[in-house]
Amino acid sequence: MEICPICNRETQAPPVERGSDYIIYRCSYCGGDFPHIEHLIDYNREYLEDKDTFQVNRKLRASQDLKDIYREAELTINFKYALDFLKATSSKGKLLDIGCGVGVFPKLVEDTGFDVYALDPAEQAVRYARDNFGLQNVLAGTIDDVPPAWGDFNFITLFEVLEHVERPRELVQKIYELLAPGGYFIVSVPNRDRLEVKLGRRGLLDYPPNHLTRWSRQVLGFMLTDIGFEDIATEVDGVNRWTLTATFLPQRLNLQIERKKIETLTEERLSGDGFFIHSPIWMFAQRMADVFAFLLQKLVGRRYGQYLIGFARKPDS
Repeated sequence: MEICPICNRETQAPPVERGSDYIIYRCSYCGGDFPHIEHLIDYNREYLEDKDTFQVNRKLRASQDLKDIYREAELTINFKYALDFLKATSSKGKLLDIGCGVGVFPKLVEDTGFDVYALDPAEQAVRYARDNFGLQNVLAGTIDDVPPAWGDFNFITLFEVLEHVERPRELVQKIYELLAPGGYFIVSVPNRDRLEVKLGRRGLLDYPPNHLTRWSRQVLGFMLTDIGFEDIATEVDGVNRWTLTATFLPQRLNLQIERKKIETLTEERLSGDGFFIHSPIWMFAQRMADVFAFLLQKLVGRRYGQYLIGFARKPDS
């Protein structure tokens, strides 16, 4: 018998995948996927090394144009869903972003009038958030390091973190306890049923020790309900051009394109060139990819999108 870290129940979990140093099981109770693995990642150390996992964060640190950073972040689908939700609320209140990276999302939220707090395990990311975005209530650490003086929160956000942690239910339970009565939790995770996986094109980083658990819409909804949240809604972001590149382009080519974009941003800062990401050909290719993604989504539906986004409320009492 195994103990599932998603539902915290004993389960007759059959193996669904084996790697050189891990086995992934599927819980017979909640349906979630979880691993047995020999080694876990030290994210603070990874952040300082030259790893593909953190190329986006290095790109943000290399760029001096904060307007471009905001523009790109607002187009990130998970941020957009969350920002639209937050802007529609009648009360601003206090928001805690866990796993904030270099602080883009907390800054976007702060600009809409919220009292923002943030955490990230990587000290270098937190330093960037303070120095470049002026975030005051941000610290390097985990949810266990939240100072008691911060009190409870009206909103807590968690983007692409659950799949990285060994005990996701334990983390969400602690989030539940930090929320004020009636407070909202907003979470996103990679969609286990996304198009690239269905076509056998799982990304290089979607394996242990980087991604530990795998989530479907049903599994995410089950865990939130089981912990005690109510008014739960889960969405799939749908098929977009990032889905297409992950599905149809070779993974090495995707990494090369990402590196080129990073180099271009850095070179643009120094020389004002930046042809790669501002050329008419590149812009046309992106527009055509958007059109193709729209047509494909009409054909296959939204359920094969890249990410799941969940909204849940803690009861008033």
